[in-house]
Amino acid sequence: MRSVRWRLVGFYVLLVVIVMIVSGTLIVTMLRNDAYNKLEEELKETVRNIKVDIDLTSETGEIEASLIKNIEGLGSIVKDKKIYLLDQEGFEIYPFEKDDKYLNHVVTASVKGLFSKEVGITYTEEKGSIVEYREYAEPVVKDDQVTFIIYARMSTRQVEENLGDTIFIIVISIMIALLLATVLGAVLSNSLTKPILALTTQAREMAKGNLDSVIEVKSDDEIGELTQNFNIMAQVLSKTISEMIGEKNKLETVFSHMTDGILVFDKEGNLTHINPAAKRLFEVGENKEFNNIFSVFMDVNYENMLLKVHKDIIQHIIKNEDKYLNICFAPYQLQSNKNIGIICVVQDVTKHKKLEEMQKEFVANVSHELRTPLTTIKSYTETLLDGAMEEEEILKKFLEVINNESDRMTSLVKDLLDLSKLDSKQTQFTMQLMNLTYVLEDSVTKYEIHAKKKNQRILFKKPDKAYKIVGDANRIEQVIKNIISNAVKYTKEDGTIEINMYQELENMIISIKDTGIGIPKEDVDRVFERFYRVDKARSRAMGGTGLGLSIAREIMEYHGGTIRVESSFGEGSCFYLVFPNLDVNE
Repeated sequence: MRSVRWRLVGFYVLLVVIVMIVSGTLIVTMLRNDAYNKLEEELKETVRNIKVDIDLTSETGEIEASLIKNIEGLGSIVKDKKIYLLDQEGFEIYPFEKDDKYLNHVVTASVKGLFSKEVGITYTEEKGSIVEYREYAEPVVKDDQVTFIIYARMSTRQVEENLGDTIFIIVISIMIALLLATVLGAVLSNSLTKPILALTTQAREMAKGNLDSVIEVKSDDEIGELTQNFNIMAQVLSKTISEMIGEKNKLETVFSHMTDGILVFDKEGNLTHINPAAKRLFEVGENKEFNNIFSVFMDVNYENMLLKVHKDIIQHIIKNEDKYLNICFAPYQLQSNKNIGIICVVQDVTKHKKLEEMQKEFVANVSHELRTPLTTIKSYTETLLDGAMEEEEILKKFLEVINNESDRMTSLVKDLLDLSKLDSKQTQFTMQLMNLTYVLEDSVTKYEIHAKKKNQRILFKKPDKAYKIVGDANRIEQVIKNIISNAVKYTKEDGTIEINMYQELENMIISIKDTGIGIPKEDVDRVFERFYRVDKARSRAMGGTGLGLSIAREIMEYHGGTIRVESSFGEGSCFYLVFPNLDVNE
């Protein structure tokens, strides 16, 4: 690549050379013309001085003598000039030199011109010589006839020598100017190209991503202004890129930590971006596994999607194994109005779906739980109205059934209201320092009577310490009584109920183990669901609503604790009440 610096130097030097040559040529031409004009004027003046005071009315011999006298008075050679007196035919009269073969008979252009009475300056050159002359001839006319010719000539050697010296000086001047032009051109081009080279270097650094370096501004001219604007551009570009990187990082952070899955496809349908949530929802690790999502999961034509208006959204809910996924498809575009791809937003609506199913099941269970006692009450009431009230024994029995069913409905409504308040966070808890050991001991004492009726044994060893926690004593007692009550209900006669209380790290744990009917393995995770019963017929017969364990879990979670169960069907169950991260004091 040719350097701009040396191109500028070459152009500058060439310009100087052309200017010097043209100006030198003009100067030499003007000097030459001026020198020859002066020489010719001298020749004319010399000839005219010879003719001064010549009486042309005199005899020819007297005129000749006067002319020779005047020539001799000037000298035959005056300042490199030669003067001759010629006759009318051009032969030399004075001075006569035998050896002067060129002037014994002068037939030059100047003399020839006199034969036709023309006077002028001519240029001649001696044969065999490089000497150049300027000549002038003027006639002496008497009675309209050329009687004599005064002929003068002068060598141009001195003029040419002077012009040669001038040309030499001009050539030397051109060489010096050429040298100075080269140096000054290099300095000038360097001053012009150095900022440009700095800009070029900075541009390369910018191309590599380095936008922090600044070019020093050393002048106030256009180059300096360009450099300053370049620095401003670099700063603005650096700021813009930093903001873009910040936005990119922010979007990537949001993109990576979104709970919703995001998939981006290009116009060919190839996956270009995917966030961790989408990988987790579809349970795959490689991006290539998503390229066929439209054919595997969706009945959506990709080409038709690209033709949609970018505000149009297609929504589908699919089931992927045990998950319900809500997928929204929408085309996206850049600055143009042409769609260039599709964005898919994937939401896990499994909990929502399960909640809907639970709500449906809850409504069905409530309806069933209420319909059963209502049906019993209505049928018994109709029987009494039909005449059964006359029989005292039947009346008493029916009224007892009606009263029991009413109590059952009251208990169900009470539990439903209690659970609703817990769900809506409307339940008021009285949190204070309480003696957990006392609450447990009091609950055990109250249920020992019920256990004795079934010849059951409650094994409870009172702790050596009075464990105290911060909580609502009534609500915690409600949980403990519910677990002990279930243990008594579902444990056969002569069974055993073992209750323990101990500290594990910072957690207080109460375990209630029975030898009852147990829970099937597949139903262990469902025992805390609403209206769930292991033995539905037996539970209803015992007055259970199926909401006790659900309420117990809500209360334990409010206290920051947990409730869990270990069970084997036919062998019994063990419930654990864990109160973590509570203040434990003796």
